Amino acid sequence: MTTRVRDTKLWTKIDDVSQEIRDEPWSMYWREWKTGSDPFEEFLHDPVGVLAEEIAEVGPDWTVTTTVANHQVGLRASPICIVAMVVPNERRAYLWLYKHEPEDGKAS
Repeated sequence: MTTRVRDTKLWTKIDDVSQEIRDEPWSMYWREWKTGSDPFEEFLHDPVGVLAEEIAEVGPDWTVTTTVANHQVGLRASPICIVAMVVPNERRAYLWLYKHEPEDGKAS
């Protein structure tokens, strides 16, 4: 499936580079955002809406389960890596967010 995007970086569809994942009944995507940016804030406040707009497999009536790793560094303006497992037969996206250490090395 193709990925629809707005003014954000493309999600990388891991299925496209992994035969093992391609054969599964779900798809996996990856991307990074800068925390504190307007697009990331929109994603935090409306994850289903953003995912439905950016990933063609996701519908506006889906549910989202999110896990944040390395959250002790806070959500300062530094990169955050997001892995999304999109499961059409459950109409759900499972998100794993990994917060990078801030560039100044100081947690908020």
